[in-house]
Amino acid sequence: MMRLDKFISSNTSLSRSQANKEIKAANVKVNGIVVTDGDCKIDENNAKVEHNGKQINYNQFIYIMLNKPQGVVSATTDTKQKTVLDLIPNEYKKYNLFPCGRLDKDTLGLVILTNNGQGAHRVLSPKNHVQKTYAFKCAEPLLNEDKQKIEDGILLKDGYVTKPCKIQLQSPFCGIITLHEGKYHEIKRMFGAVSNKIVYLERISFGTIKLDTNLKRGEYRFLTEKEIALFENK
Repeated sequence: MMRLDKFISSNTSLSRSQANKEIKAANVKVNGIVVTDGDCKIDENNAKVEHNGKQINYNQFIYIMLNKPQGVVSATTDTKQKTVLDLIPNEYKKYNLFPCGRLDKDTLGLVILTNNGQGAHRVLSPKNHVQKTYAFKCAEPLLNEDKQKIEDGILLKDGYVTKPCKIQLQSPFCGIITLHEGKYHEIKRMFGAVSNKIVYLERISFGTIKLDTNLKRGEYRFLTEKEIALFENK
């Protein structure tokens, strides 16, 4: 059961105080009956709640696709740098969103913001093998033997051996890399292990979700029902 004012503020752009004003003004109906008490408890999964004649749908979780620009950190707060949450309207920040999987500050592309902690944990777990795909450019031509070393799993400076991945070269300097894990600076470190350097990196897909090419850098949209299925195991 959920308080009516919380239900409205959680599923609309209204704050809790604004929701209460609308409730007291008799602008809210629950199952066809006007309710003027924000403390009223409702069954959030089954109650029909209307505000000024428009039904409010219950959304337990929020999912936002963001095309991350360069120089933005994948964090919820930062006292010195702009975060991915700074790129969405304030009205959505009350949902306690967080980035599902982090991108480096200078890495571009697909970031999913959600408040579904369990779903995010599941898709990020290495045992579930959810693949991440990146477009890259490196400073030196990627030799065939170095490409094979990275694909087979390569020893990093800290002693960690990466899991196998797949690289599709589009030129000696550019290509697409697909992997199933997301260690800190992993792709940059993998190329560093063959004495090369990543100079451009963009995540273009996460599992079945592809970066919407209609989104400009810094723009966002909500996930479709089909895309949400990755998180809710539908």
